[in-house]
Amino acid sequence: MTGAKDLSLLPRIYDAVTSDEFWEQALAAVAEIAGAKGVVLFAVDQTGQPFSIQNHNGLYTSGDIEYYFENLLQYDQDGWQPLQSEPACTLIIDQDLVPDLDRIAERPDYAWLKERVGVLRRGGARLNSSPGWSDTVTLQFPDQLDRISEEQRHRAQAVFPHLAKVVELHRSFAILRAHYHAVLTALDHVKVGVCVVSDRGEVVIANKEAGRIFSLGDGIGLGRNKHIVCSNPETAAALKVSIVEAVSTAQGESNIAEKLLTVERRSRAYPFLLEITPVRDAAGEVDRHLKGALLFIIDPDNPRPFSVPAVARCYKLTEAEADVCRLLVIGMTTQNIAAQRSVSNETVKSQIGSVFRKTGARSRAELIRLTLSITPPIERPDKQQEPR
Repeated sequence: MTGAKDLSLLPRIYDAVTSDEFWEQALAAVAEIAGAKGVVLFAVDQTGQPFSIQNHNGLYTSGDIEYYFENLLQYDQDGWQPLQSEPACTLIIDQDLVPDLDRIAERPDYAWLKERVGVLRRGGARLNSSPGWSDTVTLQFPDQLDRISEEQRHRAQAVFPHLAKVVELHRSFAILRAHYHAVLTALDHVKVGVCVVSDRGEVVIANKEAGRIFSLGDGIGLGRNKHIVCSNPETAAALKVSIVEAVSTAQGESNIAEKLLTVERRSRAYPFLLEITPVRDAAGEVDRHLKGALLFIIDPDNPRPFSVPAVARCYKLTEAEADVCRLLVIGMTTQNIAAQRSVSNETVKSQIGSVFRKTGARSRAELIRLTLSITPPIERPDKQQEPR
């Protein structure tokens, strides 16, 4: 995605991060970038969290969706199974799968869609590879197009990572809103560091955990001008660039969905983990004109509890592997895990290898990020339990 027009549409997608009311305009932006007439997004949590999305770009009525599911979905289900084996954000189009496009056009679902809303070619992609939630976007193209060009495929696949990031962020923030009826003003209930940075580079919101991390003065902090500072010059430069790129994307001038950084600590403790992504406040919770960057700061030496059963279920970990995963996340060494579990070092090494293989993580840092994505670190109100 390099065209100025496509970039200018990205802010409409990021407006949906904090509020459900902007999904239609977000998906309309996806449709315009991809040259599609219809876009439908489905997302559902797999861990028991209060999160789901079923939305479209305004092409369909609620009656259309209901009719399709009740009467025509049966024709469509088997054909899209290949989506599950493709990498995330890979667009699969019916023309890739069906040798006789003329014949499939006569199928009841195709005939109904063409008559009802004027679409013919169809495509879809899964947006992420996490088993914690399932999200799929489907595109329906105007019936004037017999085939979808590679340029359209490329443009669609360029916008999908942004849509995937918005769905991921929306999932955590939907949980926050469900409990506290707010997002940006309720960030103290997120148990990792979260900052909102303005287009001037100033931190306009920092939650309690971010404040605690900054107060350590251990490789990252907050300067007098409210800009984030890092003691390592290379890290400071990389963070500055990442914030500028995220802000530019929120303003419709760049194409960065996220950046991941590590911050070395003066204490030589495990580095802080940073994620930088665009953010907007279209709902006006803090400032409707905010077009900035959202920073998550994870302190591996202050690990947050996560739902071990949920992670084990998502990644099919055995009971022993799930316990090893938990102990790795809190920072135990192989030797300490072996002593705690009363097994040999070789057994633990084998179990660690299995945990990494099943989860796809390649390091403790990736494992920490993964567990936090499965069970977002959000404080529940009194008497509410974490999902199991």
